[in-house]
Amino acid sequence: MKIKKLITTIAIGVGLVAPIFNVNHTQVVEAASINSIAKQNSYVGETFLYQMLQTQNIKYNKFYAKGNKIKYRKGTPEGIVIHETATPGASAYNEAIYFNREWMNMYSYVHAFVDSKQVIQMMTPNYGVWGAGAIANNRFIQIELCRENTRNKFAKSVNNDAIYAAKLLHRYNITPVNASNTGTGTIWSHHAVSRFLGGTNHTDPDGYFQKWGYSMNDFFSLLKYYYDLQAAETSNTTVPDNNVGTNDPVVSDSNTDSDPVSQAPTSNKTLMHDAYTYDAQGNRTTAALKTAGTVVTVAQEKVINGKKYLQIGENEYVVASNIVGTKRILTHNAYIYDTTGIRCDNSKLLRGTSVRTYGGRINIGGKMYYPIDTNRFVKAANFK
Repeated sequence: MKIKKLITTIAIGVGLVAPIFNVNHTQVVEAASINSIAKQNSYVGETFLYQMLQTQNIKYNKFYAKGNKIKYRKGTPEGIVIHETATPGASAYNEAIYFNREWMNMYSYVHAFVDSKQVIQMMTPNYGVWGAGAIANNRFIQIELCRENTRNKFAKSVNNDAIYAAKLLHRYNITPVNASNTGTGTIWSHHAVSRFLGGTNHTDPDGYFQKWGYSMNDFFSLLKYYYDLQAAETSNTTVPDNNVGTNDPVVSDSNTDSDPVSQAPTSNKTLMHDAYTYDAQGNRTTAALKTAGTVVTVAQEKVINGKKYLQIGENEYVVASNIVGTKRILTHNAYIYDTTGIRCDNSKLLRGTSVRTYGGRINIGGKMYYPIDTNRFVKAANFK
């Protein structure tokens, strides 16, 4: 998507991303090996735009503020559209900064940008964006894949894209079905939207994928692999599926919380709360904070200084409650909030309901909340 050359059209009908371009078939590589390389990489986790901009003193131009909310026609997203930026050399960071500054002028926006190093979520997927034309905008989550210049980086980027997309499918209780060839399903290329739904004429990411001997079918295979893998990791809660809030995480050191752990996990698990890592003596390591939603491999449970930890690497532990959580009883009816403190909808969790919370309490806008999912929160005052 030559963003700087994008022609402004009616906002809600805008389709963005790459125009048709010729493919150099001499650069084609075997797709199966791309997915094999991809699976060797760890997920980078999500970076949330508003939080990233805060650290740089840049204003977050909130897309869905002031009544600018594209509500999904069925209340929640029906699937995901995979885009490609067509901007060589532009990273997810570059694209995110540009879109935050210019979306109001070019009437284009997406939910996330992904490259080999980052997944930057621009806004909550609870609302639609201006990414693939009027027909698709109120149906689908839309993710932009940034161009990479080496095979390994390309493999890392599609790995991040597939894992992030699989997480979103689980979050919104969407089953992955490849729509790119038939126009029926939940995983769409922008090209498929053009072919089967209309409202746009772009063909990405097909041309970019072909450069690497890759296709939407190959990407769907990788996404489905991670979707199935994550299915075994998803924690059961009493929260209704349609109460999905999502946007920007709040960093918190849950090591200060001493809630009892309800169960011991095994194998691959998902961090449900941002977590620091600790060594075998309980000292915090210098490793970067691991964000909620990161998939880790749990080797064993260990009690350190009277507190339960889970080993996720060589001499690397996280507080157990960040993964397995604690069941709490609601003493009041409770709304669910996103990470900016905005109520997700008008649904309530009823008094007396048992809800699993994760890690320590989090301060959002001066009020204390418990995480009940990677980015859904209930006010702490509503629990015993």
